[in-house]
Amino acid sequence: MSTAIAHDIVTPLSGPWSVGDVAPGRPRHLRLVGEEDRRPSRAARRLLRAGGLRLTRRGRLAITATTGLVLAAVIWSVVGLLGPAGASTSVTVERGETLSQIASEQLPELPLSRAVTAIQRANSLSTTSIAAGQELVIPGR
Repeated sequence: MSTAIAHDIVTPLSGPWSVGDVAPGRPRHLRLVGEEDRRPSRAARRLLRAGGLRLTRRGRLAITATTGLVLAAVIWSVVGLLGPAGASTSVTVERGETLSQIASEQLPELPLSRAVTAIQRANSLSTTSIAAGQELVIPGR
């Protein structure tokens, strides 16, 4: 609770002064303002004259930047979904083949560990165990 309010509660205003006047002993910069004495702020008066909202240069820049970032994010996600995931091929596992052998033959441009991981992800494999006759999708080819 502010001091001015506490003071008014403890010692209510009484005396010959009117609403706009200042009580004796109170600083001159503090005065009670009635509803009829209030004026809209400078910004509010400007809005009333203009008939609506006006954006500043900073506001226009913020809206443009936000719109650009959202648009870039949407384009990035669409390109990521449609992009170079590439055509995948499938390979049938022969008897005695391991996932490491298939990865090194089918994805020679990748290091072996990354190639094995890529094949595991493409086929939803939790281990490196594969069986003869199993169809494996080879990503990115």
